[in-house]
Amino acid sequence: MTFKTSLKIAAIFVASMLSLQSCENFTDIDQKGMNLLSKTSDLELLLNGVYFLDYVDLATVNGDMIDGFECGYIPSELEKTTKSTPIILLTLDEQAHSSVLPVTNSNDGYYSRCYSVIGRVCNPILSLVDEAEGSQEHKNRLKAEAYAMRAFFEYAAAQKYARVYNPATADTEMCVPIVPESWDIQNPTTQSTQKEVYAQILSDLDNAISLDALPEVAINRMRFCAAMPYAVKAHVLMSMQDYDGAAIAASEALKRGNVINDYADYLVDDMSTYGCPITKFVPVTPLDLEENYFASSAQINFNIIMPGSDKMFEDGSYMRDNLITTLLSERGSFFPDDLVSDSLEILKSNETYYGVPYNVTDDITSTHNHTGIKTTHMYLILAECAINKGRIDEAMGYLDMIRVKRIAASHYRPLFGNVTTRTEAIAALRRTAHGEYCYSIWNFITCKRWTILDDYKETRTRELLGKTYTLTPESDMWVFPFPVTIISQNPNIKNNYTTK
Repeated sequence: MTFKTSLKIAAIFVASMLSLQSCENFTDIDQKGMNLLSKTSDLELLLNGVYFLDYVDLATVNGDMIDGFECGYIPSELEKTTKSTPIILLTLDEQAHSSVLPVTNSNDGYYSRCYSVIGRVCNPILSLVDEAEGSQEHKNRLKAEAYAMRAFFEYAAAQKYARVYNPATADTEMCVPIVPESWDIQNPTTQSTQKEVYAQILSDLDNAISLDALPEVAINRMRFCAAMPYAVKAHVLMSMQDYDGAAIAASEALKRGNVINDYADYLVDDMSTYGCPITKFVPVTPLDLEENYFASSAQINFNIIMPGSDKMFEDGSYMRDNLITTLLSERGSFFPDDLVSDSLEILKSNETYYGVPYNVTDDITSTHNHTGIKTTHMYLILAECAINKGRIDEAMGYLDMIRVKRIAASHYRPLFGNVTTRTEAIAALRRTAHGEYCYSIWNFITCKRWTILDDYKETRTRELLGKTYTLTPESDMWVFPFPVTIISQNPNIKNNYTTK
C-alpha cells in the first residue's frame, strides 16, 4: 500500500487528529475513515498547526540554560546513581549520554514533532494536491509551502540527531531518515547518509523556490512566506560550508523581507512584585514582529540561566537586562535601597530551590520565537560569509544593523571601523549571534556547526558546584540519541555516535 493510497482512504482522520494526538511515531496511525480532503481548501487546513520544537535540552548542552521544571535540586540529583536527562546534559556525561540518555530521553518529542509535520502535514499535501479540486495557483502555493516546510523539519531533525555535516565524510556518515510522499508506510524507514539527506532538503527547497507561489506576507507568521525557502536554504548551505551559495540565499530572503524590529519599542516601565521600578522587555507575541519570517510562539519560563550564557550577552542587551527574570520580577524583595545586595539575595533564594545561585527566566507575560527563522539570521549569515572572505568592515556593518536595535543606546558602540582583525570579528559574531539565538534551537545548531571549523571551534568549560566540566568540539554530546521508542520499533535506526 503506497502512502498516497493510504491517504486517499484516511486523510481526514489525520487532519482532524493533528491537534489531539500525542506525539507518537506517525507511522503507527491506524488510518480509517473516508477521504474528505478533496479540495485545496481542505488540504490547507493541514497547515494550520502549531509548530514548536523544544530547545532547552539543546541549550543545556550548549551551556545556555537548564530546564527548571525537570532538573530538581541539582546537588541531590548529582548524587544519584542513575542520572536524569537534565543532569546528564548539564554535566556533559558522555558515558551516561550513550547508555542512560536514550532511556531517560524516551519521551523526547523533538523527533516525533519533526516527522509528524513531515508525515501528517507535508506529505499528504504533496501526495493529494494535484488531484484536488481547486485553482492551479492555490495548488502551487500549497505545494511550495509543503516542500519548504518538509525541508525545514528534515533539517531540524538532522541538527539534533546527526553529526555536523562534513563535506569530507558526508557520503558515508549516516544521518536521519528521509520520508518522501511516495514512501510505503508498510515498510520501516531507513537512515540515509548526510549527503542524501541534505540533497533531499535542497531539492525540496529548490522545488518550493521554482514554484514561486508563496505570498510575500503569509496569512500569519506561523505559516511560510516567500522568504522562507531562501532562509532555510541559507542555513542549510552554511551547514554544508557553501558560503557563496548561503550568502546568495540569505540576500534573496532579505529581498522579500528585511525588517529588524527595534526591541526598545517593546520596553515597558512597570513595578516588580515588591513595588520596585523596572523596565521589562515584553514583545507579547512573535506573531506581531515583522522580523519573523516564520514563528513558533512559546513562553520563556523557568529556564535556569547558566553564568557563561549570561556573560556572553553584551552590556545593555535588552534580552539580558530587560527579559523578565527573577532578578527583575523580584527586584526589591530583600534590599530595595541597595539593588546590588538585593540581586545577590535573589540569587541565593533561587539556590534554595535549585541548588545553584543562578538567575531564572520568569516571563509569563509574553511569548518568543523558539523555533522559527528571523531576518536577523540572514544578516548573521551574511556577516559570517563576509568574515570568511576577509571583508571585516562589511561583516561588522551587518552585525551593527542587529545590535543597534538590541542594545540600549547608553551602551551601544558600533563595531564598524573599530573591529579590524579576523579574530576580533569572529568574537563579535559569536556575541551577536548569542544575543539572537540564545532562547531558541539556533544557538545549539550554530555552535555545533562551528565545531569543525578551525577558526570557530572551541573547547568550552563550565563550573558547577566546585567541579569543572568540559565540552570539546569532538564530543558526542553534540549528537543526541534517537528516542529509544523509535529504535525499539525500527531496527533500521541507529544512533549517530560511538557507543561507550
